[in-house]
Amino acid sequence: MRGEPELYVVDVCGTLVFDDTTLGLVRHHFARDGTRPLRAWLVNAVATPRRLPWWGVAVAEKLTGQQLLKHFAVRLLAGERSEALEQSAQEYAKRLLAERRIIPVWEMLEAPFATGRVVLASASLEPVVAALASLTGARYVASRLEQRDGRLTGSYATDLTGRKPQALVEKYGETLLENPVSVMTDNASDRALVERASVAYIVLHRAAHRKRWHGVGANVIEIQP
Repeated sequence: MRGEPELYVVDVCGTLVFDDTTLGLVRHHFARDGTRPLRAWLVNAVATPRRLPWWGVAVAEKLTGQQLLKHFAVRLLAGERSEALEQSAQEYAKRLLAERRIIPVWEMLEAPFATGRVVLASASLEPVVAALASLTGARYVASRLEQRDGRLTGSYATDLTGRKPQALVEKYGETLLENPVSVMTDNASDRALVERASVAYIVLHRAAHRKRWHGVGANVIEIQP
């Protein structure tokens, strides 16, 4: 341990809130817009657990080791106005804070949020992470969407999956992770970030997920189903 944390680096999906916020934002956007019913149906079909399309994507992800669902959701945004997605993100972020917070995590972060010591580090989409950061007074790094002339292309400009340490350093400087840092996450791809922390908190939604963190010295926050 390197002393009390000066900064809290916090994952969003499954850590700060229950939702997969990439899928949640895309679903909210098309439901709000109402002009693309086929896209709304498609994202609901593949993102609703235990429906046949969801099982198909889940099996494909297992076989390929790739996060196909989030790329499919992003592809559905092709042609959408970036400004419209940002407006959807503002609404969705407010709903997340009102209804979908993971309370034990928020209780631990009350003082760090109040003193500006939180950085949200998420591979979710920048519009929703930026909205959450704005509402909570945090800083952030997030995956960026490619756009041209104010329209989304349906592709990522930068996907932060497994790249959060690099993104934090690129945005906030080399010394950010050299000071005592607390990391909070449920995401196995954050292992490198957890191993750099002076103190780490792993959010467990299932007891079986504990084995993902074998060999990592961390505190555990168990979330009851």
